[in-house]
Amino acid sequence: MHNRIRVGVAGYSISILAILSLWQIGSSSAIVPLLFPSPLTTLDAARKLFQSGQLTTDIVASVSRIAMGFALGSLLGVFLGVLMGSFRLFRLACEPYIQFFRALPALAWIPAAMLWFGVGEASKVILLAYTTVFVVAFNTMLGVLSISRNQLRAAGCFGLSPWQTFYLVKVPATVAHMLTGMRLAMGNCFSTIVAAELLAPRDGLGYLIFSSRTWMQTEFAFVGIAILGLLGFLADAAFHVLTKRFFKRYL
Repeated sequence: MHNRIRVGVAGYSISILAILSLWQIGSSSAIVPLLFPSPLTTLDAARKLFQSGQLTTDIVASVSRIAMGFALGSLLGVFLGVLMGSFRLFRLACEPYIQFFRALPALAWIPAAMLWFGVGEASKVILLAYTTVFVVAFNTMLGVLSISRNQLRAAGCFGLSPWQTFYLVKVPATVAHMLTGMRLAMGNCFSTIVAAELLAPRDGLGYLIFSSRTWMQTEFAFVGIAILGLLGFLADAAFHVLTKRFFKRYL
């Protein structure tokens, strides 16, 4: 176990050093260094933003929006997925729309979101929920449909009511698919937050990235990109660890 941990840490360390080295080489060979700041320049910009308090404000704003949108979208997605998997007519009615909207990026809805929900927090959270709900619903539906008929027949033979069958058979058998959908959707949320924060931005990492171009502060944009990627990596790792810990029996 300890050897596996050491190998994993070593692998990550080598990978990070390789990326930083390539980044430094690319920055050094750039014709206009301002357009491609080095790792040290980016780190110094991050330090300045942190000391001013702006970086903390932007991180908290983006993470809060992602958390709310992800939670709302996941709840709706699980609910829809269970219904579609359990009732054939409901699935036939809803599945075409699920597939249609699943392929339509949240970026396409920005003008409509501004008109319908304004330019406040609601529109941003709804865009993040939108990019979550259909992925979770589709995976949850597949999980319910993957339950063998023999399991359902066995539940009926033991005298379980429809509600007991749902709670004791369908939900446990579908948890792995739900979690997979949620994990994929979380990545979508981090991809969408930049677009969502184009709606009358005041704070957030998306705001930091796009506002940096006004004054050609490319290093600030790189700070936002690096922080957003790091947060996405940490969120995915935390989600993986927590699911392994609390839902191990269902995986």
